[in-house]
Amino acid sequence: MRTTFIVTSFDILPYIDRCLDTVGLCTRPGDRVLVVDDGSGDGTAEHLERRLGAQLGAAQVELIAFGTNTIGGVAIAANTGLDHALADPGCEAVVFVDGDDWLEPAGFAACRAAFEASGAEILLGNYLEHDEASGASRRPADLAVWARAAALPRDEGEGEGEAARACALEMIAVPWRKFYRADFLRTEGLRFPEGNFFYEDNPFHWAVCLKASSIAFHDRVLCLHRVNRPGQTMAATGPGLAAFFTHFETIEALIGDWQSPHAEAALRWLLTNMRWHLERLQPEAFWVYADRAARALTPVPDALWDRVVAQYEATNSTPQQAAALRRGEIAATVGCWQQEARGRAIQAETAALAAGVAALHARLDRLDGQVSGLSEIARFRALRALPHPPAPPLPPQEAG
Repeated sequence: MRTTFIVTSFDILPYIDRCLDTVGLCTRPGDRVLVVDDGSGDGTAEHLERRLGAQLGAAQVELIAFGTNTIGGVAIAANTGLDHALADPGCEAVVFVDGDDWLEPAGFAACRAAFEASGAEILLGNYLEHDEASGASRRPADLAVWARAAALPRDEGEGEGEAARACALEMIAVPWRKFYRADFLRTEGLRFPEGNFFYEDNPFHWAVCLKASSIAFHDRVLCLHRVNRPGQTMAATGPGLAAFFTHFETIEALIGDWQSPHAEAALRWLLTNMRWHLERLQPEAFWVYADRAARALTPVPDALWDRVVAQYEATNSTPQQAAALRRGEIAATVGCWQQEARGRAIQAETAALAAGVAALHARLDRLDGQVSGLSEIARFRALRALPHPPAPPLPPQEAG
């Protein structure tokens, strides 16, 4: 199958060459590599222009460079790449690549072979998260879902049935772990939602999984995804996290009915993400986030809410906070968050003070040692300055 690689980039100059070099190792004759740069200001676009038309494995690099950064996240760049890819009648499959990630050629080839053999409209492969801070790599958080996917009956594992769809919907919603049949994307007209928000890969993932008539899985690592990278969207802690409620409403519209078998999964998806948000949300975003949460959660039917919340452990406070927002208790919830934030700030200040005191004690200990050393040196010098007593006379020598 002729595959188009859509590589999106924005201010990733230190990483783009490794990405493209590994893409080149994964290409076959007839493949196409489209790089869409979203108005980089760090020299990425200029660097890509120098690679324009260069041979990249069995393909060539084609660059689409925006003159300025577009609103939101990757949506406009990704959709532009899709438009160009699908306009080519020879394009049979599409894969997305984050320009700061890199592909693992052996795993990618295994996933590609499994996709082509499956006949499925989409295939989900696996990946590793590479922590830029520690240099370590780890499996992502949906490991348990892979165990369920592996346990599907053969026909389910090849994508026939709702069990495969349910597994796909529970997996982390990144586009660059998937292979897409081009005709499926053309027929369904699937695109990323565009707007002044980030995390738009989530509703795209839901649209793709809900529309696909067949879904396949292959548990091989096809790429490594950088995390804890400066400037990364996943590091956000402010009002931008409220975009998840917009995406929840988009997903709700895709489901079409609260009686849908996927309604519970959608609500679990939101509550799972809220827990991640509330661990990092900064005080300046409290009111915006709480108000947006209340408006998104209020329409959820009581019966559906009760079924989903009952699945959570009592130690998880997120459903209780979400329930308060659903009841419209915005001020009370924000007040609790503010109190918790003050408590964390006091703890941080106390810890910093304790660390400062410990450092001061360590410095005093060093100074004490230095003072003691100086005292010993002074004492030694004083002793040396004392007059020496005359040497005792030598005994008389006997006559030989």
